[in-house]
Amino acid sequence: MVLRETVFSKWAVLLLGFVLMSNVLLYHPVIQEALMIEMESGLILGSLLDMVVVAPILIYAAFRVSKKQVIGFMIAGLVLARFLIPEEFFAPYTMLLYAGVGFEALLFLAELSLVAYLLWKIPSLRAEMKRSGEGAVFSMLPAAETTVGSHTLIRVIVSEALMFYYMMFSWRKKAPAHDGCVTMHKKTSALAMNIMVIHAIVIESIGLHWWLHSKWPVLSTVLLLLNVYGVFLFLAEIAVMRMHPLEVKNGKMYVTQGLMQRVAIPLDFIEKVEWGGTPGDKTMTFMYRDLEQTEPQVVLHLKEPVDATIFMGRTRSVESIALKVDHPEKLKQLLP
Repeated sequence: MVLRETVFSKWAVLLLGFVLMSNVLLYHPVIQEALMIEMESGLILGSLLDMVVVAPILIYAAFRVSKKQVIGFMIAGLVLARFLIPEEFFAPYTMLLYAGVGFEALLFLAELSLVAYLLWKIPSLRAEMKRSGEGAVFSMLPAAETTVGSHTLIRVIVSEALMFYYMMFSWRKKAPAHDGCVTMHKKTSALAMNIMVIHAIVIESIGLHWWLHSKWPVLSTVLLLLNVYGVFLFLAEIAVMRMHPLEVKNGKMYVTQGLMQRVAIPLDFIEKVEWGGTPGDKTMTFMYRDLEQTEPQVVLHLKEPVDATIFMGRTRSVESIALKVDHPEKLKQLLP
């Protein structure tokens, strides 16, 4: 979840923490004895309203979530209230919990059918990708939205599929090497840094899993799975870094920074090229990490905002992009 760029969002996070913490403490025996709290129907109803209504509203105010996700948080609030409130006091509201869980199960089945439809459409999706003539990092998600439709679950699944594709099936493929290509990573330490991070994750996984498994096996397993996912993600990042330099072809400029962000810009959308310019608030920077602090070489100002794709298939509107490439002189010849 991404925090909303509003003044109230941070206050909503604080209020959300206060609501959750106060309800957790409310049912602690020590707190009840110290404050002489008696379990009454009004108190139980107030906790239910906090979990089912107030908390989801605060989440919606604080984070960029959809209305359907808010419904999920309302049902999650019911489940959380069931664990907080003693069983004898929650009994009158049990049917409400069953109804909420049943509704969530129906939504889950609907999303499962959407996943099945996506799998059935894979041949059409691959044909659409080939027709576009673009690399998988640029064509897979648009092809899925064309053949199946735009849906948050589809974007997430396709983004994960994209990661596994580059992690497993792209290593034998060669990077494009025509006159419109400009590499972005060869004169940086990005490749070495990613390999170092992979080594650190593997070493940390072995040591931490060995120590935690005897104490908290569930936590140990969860952390191990997260670390394995992290290794897969960095391997895919390396593959995308190698396979996709900045590329100008078919009247567009394609630029990506691993799987984290990518954009395709028609060349006639570029209004001004500012070498040595300073990125602004609406600027997306494409610059691989280096051991030394570096700055972008050029800022491309656009005639109108374009949508760039970021992690998990989300989109972000950008008015300019900043770049750092290995051969700026070659990039000057490619730009209008």
